[in-house]
Amino acid sequence: MTKRITISLPDDLADEAQESGNASGYIAGALREQRRIREGMEALERLWGPGWQDGITDADRERANRLFDSSLDVV
Repeated sequence: MTKRITISLPDDLADEAQESGNASGYIAGALREQRRIREGMEALERLWGPGWQDGITDADRERANRLFDSSLDVV
């Protein structure tokens, strides 16, 4: 089942979605990825308890950013 919605995006993101050839599929994939990450973080909290991220060092974060070749900082 699908539902039609209207969204507004910044120009660069709208262009990226449109260039994919299937903007709806592209955005749905991005939302699914966000859900996967959120559920993964929840699983880590269930495994290691609240505050499990407190032990992550700045060096760990830098290594993660390099591994993911991310322009966004890993939290």
